[in-house]
Amino acid sequence: MKYQLDDITEIAAKLHNLESGIQKHLILITALPGVGKTTLAKEFARQTQGVHFDIDNIKRVVVPEDMVTEGIDPPEYRYKYYAEAIRKLPDLYAVNSTQIVIMDETFHLQVFRQMWDEAAKELNIRLHWVEAVCDEDTVKKRLRIGKDRESHILVGKGYQMYLLFKKAFEPLEEFHEIVDTSKDIVPQVQRIVTDLSKTA
Repeated sequence: MKYQLDDITEIAAKLHNLESGIQKHLILITALPGVGKTTLAKEFARQTQGVHFDIDNIKRVVVPEDMVTEGIDPPEYRYKYYAEAIRKLPDLYAVNSTQIVIMDETFHLQVFRQMWDEAAKELNIRLHWVEAVCDEDTVKKRLRIGKDRESHILVGKGYQMYLLFKKAFEPLEEFHEIVDTSKDIVPQVQRIVTDLSKTA
């Protein structure tokens, strides 16, 4: 099944009204739970002065809590909160002079990555996929309740969800950068940001 937004023209019009002459960039970070997507997204935001938007804020409203923590939410829910995230793009670019938005999510299904690819093309946004990777022992440690994880959407269920997503994750077909979050992410992000600035 192919997922598309029926209001993409309206979203494009809102973005056109914001036209600043600066190329808009969207950095989407994909990875399994516990790999460090959000930490990585915040580092991208720090180095680019971009806006980091947490899709979990939408997911908490759209998806029933037990569904979020007990299994992988069905495609119809995933479509809803991805679509809402895309609809928020005009507001996010409106408050950011660098015209860079960063979002992180598992993005584990190719059909939904294609949805983002097609939306970015329609909206004249340059999309960059970044895959975060990490060894499983480190992930296990991170997914224990601890520093900075008390408010995480999967707190207490992280490793169980990690295993579910590991089984369901479809390899990225599109060009993407890879960041190993078990190592220092600062120079890895710096390299990607430098390349990004060359295409601005």
